[in-house]
This record gives sequence, C-alpha cells and structure tokens, in this order.
Amino acid sequence: MKESWFSKKAFLRLIYSFPVQLVVVLFKKNQILLLYWLVLFGWVTNSMSKTFGIPFLFLDPEYMGNVGVLSFFIMGLSTGAFIMVYNISSYIINGFRFPFLATLSRPFLKYTINNFILPVLFLLVYCTNLVTFQLDNEYQSGWNVVLELSGFLSGVLLIVSITLTYFFQTNKDIILMFGVAASDTDPNAPLAEHMEEGHASSSQKRKKKRYTPLKAWRVDAYLSHPFKVKLVRRTGHYSREMLESVFRQNHLNAAVIELIVFTLFILMGLFKDFRVFKIPAAASVMLTFSMLIMLSSAFRFWLKAWSTTVFIALLLVMNFLSGFGMFHSENKAYGIDYDTDKASYNLDALKIMDNPTAVAADFDSTIAVLNVWRSKFSDSLPPKMVFINCSGGGLRASIWAYRVIQLSDSLTANRFFESSQLISGASGGMMGASFYRELFLRKKHGQPYEPQSAKNLSDIGQDLLNPITFSITVSDLFFNLQRFKVGNTSHSKDRAYAFEKQLSENTGHVLARRRLSDYAAAERNAEVPMILLTPTIVNDGRRLLVSPLPIRYLMAHSEDSAFNYYETMDAVEFRSLLKEQQADSVRFLSLLRMNATFPYILPAVSLPTEPTVKVMDAGIRDVTGLKSSLKFLHVFRDWIEKNTSGVIFVDIRDSHKERPIENNGTSTFLESVATPLGNIYKNLLTVQDFNQDETFEYAKSWLKVPFDHVLFELPTKEQDISLSFHLTTKERYLVKQSAGLPKNHEAFERLTELLQNNRMKQRSEAN
Repeated sequence: MKESWFSKKAFLRLIYSFPVQLVVVLFKKNQILLLYWLVLFGWVTNSMSKTFGIPFLFLDPEYMGNVGVLSFFIMGLSTGAFIMVYNISSYIINGFRFPFLATLSRPFLKYTINNFILPVLFLLVYCTNLVTFQLDNEYQSGWNVVLELSGFLSGVLLIVSITLTYFFQTNKDIILMFGVAASDTDPNAPLAEHMEEGHASSSQKRKKKRYTPLKAWRVDAYLSHPFKVKLVRRTGHYSREMLESVFRQNHLNAAVIELIVFTLFILMGLFKDFRVFKIPAAASVMLTFSMLIMLSSAFRFWLKAWSTTVFIALLLVMNFLSGFGMFHSENKAYGIDYDTDKASYNLDALKIMDNPTAVAADFDSTIAVLNVWRSKFSDSLPPKMVFINCSGGGLRASIWAYRVIQLSDSLTANRFFESSQLISGASGGMMGASFYRELFLRKKHGQPYEPQSAKNLSDIGQDLLNPITFSITVSDLFFNLQRFKVGNTSHSKDRAYAFEKQLSENTGHVLARRRLSDYAAAERNAEVPMILLTPTIVNDGRRLLVSPLPIRYLMAHSEDSAFNYYETMDAVEFRSLLKEQQADSVRFLSLLRMNATFPYILPAVSLPTEPTVKVMDAGIRDVTGLKSSLKFLHVFRDWIEKNTSGVIFVDIRDSHKERPIENNGTSTFLESVATPLGNIYKNLLTVQDFNQDETFEYAKSWLKVPFDHVLFELPTKEQDISLSFHLTTKERYLVKQSAGLPKNHEAFERLTELLQNNRMKQRSEAN
C-alpha cells in the first residue's frame, strides 16, 4: 500500500533530506558562515545599519555615477560569486560529513543544488526589496525596475553557470577516478534506510561499523536535479581512501576559484583610481565577504581543530606587531609637512601659544577685519551681524545647509551672506556651507559660477559612501599598496583619499586646489564670512581651531584678577601648533574631512606632533557650531555693541532641537547592558544643546545689543532621512522640500524681516 505523504516515514525523509540537513549543519557547525547571511539579510531588508545608509548600497548600487542595468548586473556578478564561494567553502568544510556525496556523479553540483535554501531565499528577499525600494524611493518606472532586476539576475546566473561549468570540466567523480559505478547511477546499490532504533541486527551493526568510511551525518534523500528527488544509497562498499580522494581532488579545484576571486580583489585595489574598476560598493562588500569566507574555510580545512587557537594566536601577534607601525598606516592631512621636526604638544607648548602678546596681536588683526566688514554698510545705522551655525549629519546636513543659505541669500538679495561674519559647525553642514561660500567668492570675482543654481544644490548631495566603502573593501582591509605624494610627504590612497577625490568631483573641482591660506585675503577683505572648523582632538578632547586667520583669542582663557578661578584651555589653534609644519598649505578638502571624520567611516587624522595628535569629527564637542560662535561673540562684544544694531544667530540643524521623550518600555537583558553606553551616544547632541542654552542664558548679562536666534530644522525623524554619505532620490527631495515646511517658512520670513527692516532704517536715515 502506498504511504501517505504525511506518514512518519515521509516526514522523516523530509526532515533528513539533504537540503534540510545542510541548513541544520550550518546552524550547528558553521555559525560564522551563518553570520554573513544574517548581516546580508539585515542590510537588504533595511533593518540593519539603516541610519547610516548601508542598505542603500545594496538597493541602489551606483557604478560610474549611475544606477541602472549595468550597476545591477555587476551587483549580480558579485552576488553570484558570493553564493558560489559560500557553496565551495561549505562543501570543503562539510563535505566529509556526508560521505554518500563522494559516491555520486558530479558531487559538487549535487551539493550546490541541495544547498539552495539560503541562497534562493536571499535572492527572493533581495529582489522583492529591490523592486519596492526603486519604486518608492527612487521613483523608477516599472519598466526600468524590470530591466534592473533582469540585469541583477543575469549577473547571478552568469557567475553560477561559469563556476559550475568549470567544475564540470575539472572535477573528477568516483567514476572517472576509480572506474566504479556511482551510487546514483547504480540501480543495484542498496538504499541507506535508517532502521528504527533497536531493530538492527548485530551483524548489520558490525557491518556498518566496518564499512562506514567516515563519520556520517544522516541523510535519507537528496535532490539529484532541481526538481527530482532520490533516496540515498549505502556507501559501505566504498573504501575510505576512495571517498577521501574524491573530496581532496574537488577541494583542489575549488582552491583555483578562490585564487581567482583573491586575484580579482587585488587587481581592483591596484586600479581603483580608474572609474571602470570602481564597482558598486555593495558589490565590493560581497567580494569582501567572499574573501573572508575563503580564508576562514581554508583555515578550518587545513588546521581543523587547531583553527580557532591558531587564529587567536595570529590576532595577538598582529596586534603586537601593529604597535610598531605594521599592518596599518597613519592617515594624514594632505599638504602638511610630515618630514620636518614634529611640533611639541604638551601643556607648556599650549601656554606659549596662549601668551598675551600673541593673543592681543590676533585680536587686533580680527578687529581690522571687522572694520572692513562694517565699511560695507551705511554709516547712518549700524548693520546686523549674522553668525551661521551648521550642524553635522552627513549628506542630509550638506544639502540642508546649502539650501537654507541659498534661499536666505536669494530672499534678501545677498544681504544675508554679506551680513554674515562667521560660519562654524560640523561635518556635512560645513561641507555645504563651504561649497556655497566658494561659489559666492568666485562669482564675486567675476567667474561664471552661480551659487543659486539648482545644479550646485544637487551636486553637494551626490553620493560619497560608495567610493569610501569600495576603498575600505578593496584596499584598506587587506593590501593598500598605492601611494601618492603631496610635497615631500607620501600618503596612502585609502578611504580618506577616496572621500576627498569624490567630494572634489561632486562639487566640480572648485575646492580641489584650495589650501587654507588661499582664503586669508578674502576673509581679511570681508568678501566672504570667516570660516571656523573645529575638529576634536582625540587625545584629550580639546577642539582644534582651524581658520585662515590668526584666532588665538578663541583658545585663550580670561585673566580677570577679580575672578580668581583656574580655567583649563579647551582649544588649540591649528596654525600656531603646526606653524613649522606648513599648516597654511594644508588642503581645504582635508580640513573638511578632518571636521567630518565619523568613526570607522573615515580614519582619524594624525598630525605631525610629539606625541601624535589625532583628530576626529567636530560634532564630538560642538555639533552645531554654536559654541564657537558664542565664544567669538563674547571676545568681540565691545566692538559689536558699538558697531552693530544687533546679532542674528542662524542655526541650521539637521534634526529637531527639542526631541520627544521616548518610552522604551521594559528592557531586555541585552538592552539593559547596552543602554548606558547607547544613551551617551544618542543624547550627545541633546546634552550639547542643554549646555549651549545655559551659555545663551549667561550671555544676557554681558551682551548689550539685541540678540535674535533664527532656527531652521530638518524633521529627520518624521521623514526618516538617513544619517549617511548616501541619500536616496526620495531623501534628497525631502531635504530640499523641508525648506517649505511651516516652521521653516516662518524662520525665513523672520530672518528676511530682521535684515530688511534694518536696511529700510538705513535708507530712511540716509534720506
């Protein structure tokens, strides 16, 4: 009588089928392999690293500046390579657990067919999310999405076909090696039915013990073709040596594939400056995962039980040697002289920089700048002085800062930027503001640049994450052999180099040749506002004050004899610290990078000091720039009170200043462990806001002119705009459109009114 599908025997055959058992062995024995899949699933479902835009690298891959069929085809090639490397590595480390496999014709093909569950599931999930993302976030037509999907699947199928064809031609099965019949082609081979426990005869047990060549993992059925099921037959009549020979020969051929992938990786790293080799960042991530899987599987295959011990030992040795400068190179700011004697960085050196004579000289030089700024306006009525403060926040902050400045200038007929004295802030916001300032200056000098152009606004929002990620994967993590020179100093072509190169390309190369000193004359003549970059010194938390003009008065502490209080110095002036190291020659793009060095995404910059000073993102100390502006306002309060009719602080933030109180509910054990550190990071900006509000409150006691604070906010929580160097078309659109939101509309009206009223008063006084 034919058994029902739901019978116990059929159920056991399903549970002990080869595809199911390969998943079981993955969970039980190969957790590292499983981890790669979990990370990929997290990325393509937009449920992991969403804040930093990593999923967009997979759902919107960019190649040579475009997202289309070709970029998705390359993505498919890399995905196919990852799937086949996963199959090869799984076959190498797990093949011996299934000795029946060596008795089949074309064993690797059979293994790949049965190892389909995770790869096919991933492809289904990826394609589903790809279609949804392109339709909802990139506003692609249905036909374009079909083409992109076809390109991706074509790439996957091409690599899978090439790999399997290679194994067909090179792998020898048990038939070719020993001239014996394969178990799947021998109709007389007995089935390897697993008898119920307690029913096997003693002779059968002895026979099983005698002829089982390897420790076998139970399998009752397998897929001989994608849609054809076969039962496993006994392998006891094959010798252990025969089966191991088949696996060994297959492993050697698999090593050739791994060598090809490794060589491809090295070539991409060597030729990464050529656009054609800059594959989508997600594709390079896939190849990196493939490389790591290959290395770990080779480790486990050759070292077996010793693999973990040897791996830990290697890590310890590498960590020890890295202390002597091996395995990594320090990142540097391009243009500074690292070959001369190093500058001293200690308390005594700071005191020398902070001497009263030097501070007074810097103060007087800035008073001269302020006088030139004042001369641009009518003598009858003092002007309003504007301070522009731009928060950090990746590309969303870059677009937002540029857009707010652009509209403010347009609505006031350039009155806004002409009235501005200082621009400060962090990360992306300062990139947008610096780009606008450069275009404004070039237009003022008669060059054909238009800061009000929609194209320039679009340019500052172009992708930066792809080249960074590509550089990390193909060179920074493994072999970074390429170098270039600026002056006498040699630098690695790492992700910092990739960032600056791409930012230069995105902005039409207008910032490419600018050095810090190139802006000194324009600032002295008040053609553009002064700019202040304040990256954070990792060593001690002080701010590094970077400006084309001398500004040691911002690092000085007050010496009021009536107020006997010891105040620590919280800032160091860049040009004074590195005067002998050619600080004025540093590239402005390097300074923007230093000011936006988010941990892990970009490397911390090492300066030529003793001990070595490392700097990172300005947002660690002053994410909005308000601290710097308030310090400047306090230092020059007397001049400002005599020569202006008031101060306007324009605060351009990439998020709401007042955030809702979150109800986290009952915490899990892991959440309770992570919460203390997580909250420190999450509330970093909020704590800075609290401190700055206190400073504003204190300012009432020493500022004698009207003070206005105009706030522009980007509602990132409501609109779900990622904190990343890559934004989707939808996100870029939302940032631009946020200028028209009611609160921001009111802010523009208020700013325009403040500047316009002051101008009208000047005209009436003149008449």
